[in-house]
Amino acid sequence: MPRPTELPAWQQLHSHRQTLDAWRADAALAADPSRRERLTVEAGPLTADCAHHRISGDTLQLLAELADQAGVQTRFARMLRGDPVNLTEGRSALHTALRSDTPLVVGGTDLRANIAAGQQAEREFAAAVRSGDWRGASGASIRHVINLGIGGSDLGPALALDALAASADGPIARCVSDLDPRALAAALGDCEPASTLFIVCSKTFGTLETLANAQRARNWLLDGGIPPAQVQRHFVAVTANPQRAREWGVAGEQCFAFGDWVGGRYSLWSAVGLVLQIACGSAVVAALHRGAHAIDTHFADTPIERNLPALMGLLGIWYRNFWGAQAHAVLPYAWPLRRLPDYLQQLEMESLGKRTDLDGHPVTWDTGGVLFGAAGSHAQHAFLQLLHQGTALIPADIIVFDDTAALEPALNANAHAQARVLCTGGQVAAAPAPHGDLPGNQPSTVIRAERLDAESLGALLACYEHKVFTQACVWHINAFDQWGVELGKQVAQSILRGEPG
Repeated sequence: MPRPTELPAWQQLHSHRQTLDAWRADAALAADPSRRERLTVEAGPLTADCAHHRISGDTLQLLAELADQAGVQTRFARMLRGDPVNLTEGRSALHTALRSDTPLVVGGTDLRANIAAGQQAEREFAAAVRSGDWRGASGASIRHVINLGIGGSDLGPALALDALAASADGPIARCVSDLDPRALAAALGDCEPASTLFIVCSKTFGTLETLANAQRARNWLLDGGIPPAQVQRHFVAVTANPQRAREWGVAGEQCFAFGDWVGGRYSLWSAVGLVLQIACGSAVVAALHRGAHAIDTHFADTPIERNLPALMGLLGIWYRNFWGAQAHAVLPYAWPLRRLPDYLQQLEMESLGKRTDLDGHPVTWDTGGVLFGAAGSHAQHAFLQLLHQGTALIPADIIVFDDTAALEPALNANAHAQARVLCTGGQVAAAPAPHGDLPGNQPSTVIRAERLDAESLGALLACYEHKVFTQACVWHINAFDQWGVELGKQVAQSILRGEPG
């Protein structure tokens, strides 16, 4: 594929941006019903209002042409059928297969049969823990489940447990990721060894932080009176390396494996979601997958002009490469989604923080960018001042739910107010001019769903996954490796061994 700077649409967008340079949002434009209707996009349970952007119909057409010239949907079709898209590691990226029932044979192996068998084993184990059939060494049923992982083995489960806490009707589930021993100690504060189960969640089963916490958990069980020969009853493993898990001490039938074609930041859809299944049940996990699969189908089949994940990615490119934006804010107006920015930081910044293209050449265009955010109410009283009156261009995603508005109407009123004021600006009545002048012209997308449930959460996460895929295709980079993470790990090990720096 050609480099982005060689694509005709890329070159046209540069001149097109100059024609919009003097464009300024105003109240009439932002309130124009025809503009809003044209720029409203639906995908599964989600509806996105894109009317508060620095775009015209010509902009959308050029961005769609850019996606076509970069082969976004063609490359996605290759990913879906199992072609190696992680070129530096020679791997497929098939997290989408975990939420689909489409037949899939890759390299002569029927992955669908393997996936189905693994998911059935996860459902059966989770049901046994939830019902009390699975018991600890002393015969006590499980009351607490602690997921030990870091990165993708923690961020996805932790987000989902918070977001779907209203559906939790099983054992109390918590996630621990930090190497600081006080993190595990805090999670175990009200737990009893006899009724606590640990899920050691690590793709390689060699992650320093996770194995350190697993060893502390083992010591806590032993100190709590669990006999050494029975301590394995309190551990299960989720990993792509079950042999190493067995060597560590997890019984073979308590190892839940997933393929190395599941990237860490996409692994919530795999057995990494076991802790969620124990806490909330298989129906909730099925709904999560169903929502994500609806977006997979939408992304694969919908023309770019009406394709929500593609438009999210293209608008990000528009501001990053043609307006010089270096950051993007995500503002969920729902307390259960407060961890969403943390989750998306790994998804976007680990995937897109690349300076080498697919051909091994240094990039000569900006990639990635800083993603940050917080629950909307907190953001308003913290950093939104910078978006309203600072000198930086920072696009924002504002996420709202109708059922949240039913709980507290002021939440969604505040959310829509931020979108309007970011776009149109205004003058604060009580402030002396010019200190109370808000210039506006700050872009935002308002993403809405009827309710925050497993299906809408799955759809939302898949939208951001495919947003990243779109940007990686256009930028001609590999979204599925993360070599920048590895050197720090290697140096840390050499320091622990006492080697000179």
